[in-house]
Amino acid sequence: MVDRPGTARAAALLISALIAPGCAFVPKSRLDDAQKVVQNLRTQNAQLKDQAVTLKSQNQDLTQRAVDDGRSIRALEAANEQYERSIQGYQEDREQYQAAFRDLKARVGSTGGP
Repeated sequence: MVDRPGTARAAALLISALIAPGCAFVPKSRLDDAQKVVQNLRTQNAQLKDQAVTLKSQNQDLTQRAVDDGRSIRALEAANEQYERSIQGYQEDREQYQAAFRDLKARVGSTGGP
């Protein structure tokens, strides 16, 4: 057997010529289905991107509200502490006035006034 250089090349070209068109034949229905799937995925991707943007915006709003609420809570706690101190001061004053009034009544009662 004599191996001719052109024969191997011709055989390879013949085989690739026979295989290549066979790979190119795909039923149109499969192509249409694939295009529908791709279009659906693109639509879902766009919707998910929109949803992500919306959720990110909502997250920023909620974060800002949480910061504002934290400030309000701290201010209310400070005001509450001030009111508690003020009430305690009023109660102490009241107790002092009651004690002074009892002392005054006792002195007036002991002097035998009218």
